[in-house]
Amino acid sequence: MTWKSSDSVMPTSAESTASFAVDTSVAVAFLDAAHSAHDRCVKELSGKRLALAGHAAFETFSVLTRMPGSLRVPPSDAFEALSDAFPEPCWLNAKQQRSLLERLGTAGMVGGMVYDALVGEAARANGRTLITRDRRAIATYDLLGVTYAVLD
Repeated sequence: MTWKSSDSVMPTSAESTASFAVDTSVAVAFLDAAHSAHDRCVKELSGKRLALAGHAAFETFSVLTRMPGSLRVPPSDAFEALSDAFPEPCWLNAKQQRSLLERLGTAGMVGGMVYDALVGEAARANGRTLITRDRRAIATYDLLGVTYAVLD
């Protein structure tokens, strides 16, 4: 993984006890054995305390339940898979949501950046390093000061 933080805080050898959150790009690959990045995600995430970062829980649920044909996961199974794989909470409270909404306007975040901001801010507000495969979202994470790792 490539580590990045806007405040230059890098993970230590105590990585296995650190708190991590994942976004949809990692969660889907981690859960879908047919995904090209599945093995890599499983290898990198094993032994880590994981959470699904805020809005990414809904995005991942949506992806899993709309996959084509036999890959589609029934909604009850999708919920169970998410709960089992990502048992720790990582949400924004009402005050944090309101603050983020204000920051979106100030920072000029538009369109899909808003959803990336919801995910990144949930990880940041909960003191977690966000693990992502989505290089497009990095600019948003940088604007918010999110500590993240890119899983190639």
